[in-house]
This record gives sequence, C-alpha cells and structure tokens, in this order.
Amino acid sequence: MAKTKYSKKLVDVICELYAKGEHSIKDICKMAGISKDTFFEWKKNNADFSDRLKGLEDDRLENYAIMARSGLAKLLDVHEYEEVTTEYVTDPDGKPIVKHQKRVKKKVMPNATAVIFALTNRDPDNWKHKQEMDVTTKGESLNKGLQALSEEELLKRAKELSERFK
Repeated sequence: MAKTKYSKKLVDVICELYAKGEHSIKDICKMAGISKDTFFEWKKNNADFSDRLKGLEDDRLENYAIMARSGLAKLLDVHEYEEVTTEYVTDPDGKPIVKHQKRVKKKVMPNATAVIFALTNRDPDNWKHKQEMDVTTKGESLNKGLQALSEEELLKRAKELSERFK
C-alpha cells in the first residue's frame, strides 16, 4: 500500500468510523485506504490524531454497549425467517429457468445461554447461581460455635478431626 498523506479530511473519516465502534482498526484502515502501520504511526506522531481518538473512546465504548444490548435482545427473542430453495433447469439457449421453488418457514428459538446470562445479571436475587450450605454442630452454627472457642480449644478440635479422618 502506498504511503498516504496525513490530512484533516482523512482523519475525520477515520475518527467517525472509530467512534461508531462497528469496525476493527484493521477494517477502518482498509476503508480509509491506509495501512495499520500508518494508523499507528499517525497515532504515535500526531498529537491531534491521538487526542481525537482518546476523546472518542467513551463514544466507541458506549456504542459497543449498545450493540451488545441489541445483540443480546436478538438472542433473547424468537424470530422467524423463510428459507427458499430454488431448482433451475436451462432452456435451449442455456438460460436458467426456475423448475421448482420450495419455501419453508423456520423459527429460531431464544439462545439458552443468553437467557441464563440475562436472568442472572438482571435479576440476581431470583436467578443467581447459589450454593449454600448450612452446617451446624450441636444445634448451633459451625461458625458461631468456632468463634466462641479459644485458640487452644480450636487446636484441640482440629487435632481430633485430623485423627478421625486418617
């Protein structure tokens, strides 16, 4: 790729694409007609360009969040589409003619992983992955019972337990 000259107009295009957050740096460079090396060289050597990119970082991250929410919404929804299969034959002149066309309506159910993700993050009180264990000893909570013991008594109990599980 030939070395492209740094210009305000080109920087404006790059920054607009960058802020949208829809494209990788590689793709932005391709669309702008520059190499990735040129992009990073400009970022390193041109304070205006570097500062503009830094200033757009919040917009880029917000756009990522919007796309992520939109993508999650699509994964959580049932959607239908029509699949069309077409069979062709050729006429004597070699032109294709539709012989048969089959249309099938298909339904895509929500993505189970996305549903679990949404529920555990949006309503953790009801959907949290919970692992609780209620351990008691002689009618009182194990932790409460152990807190009441002196260090000497704790060591004695630990020794008794280690003997028991040998």
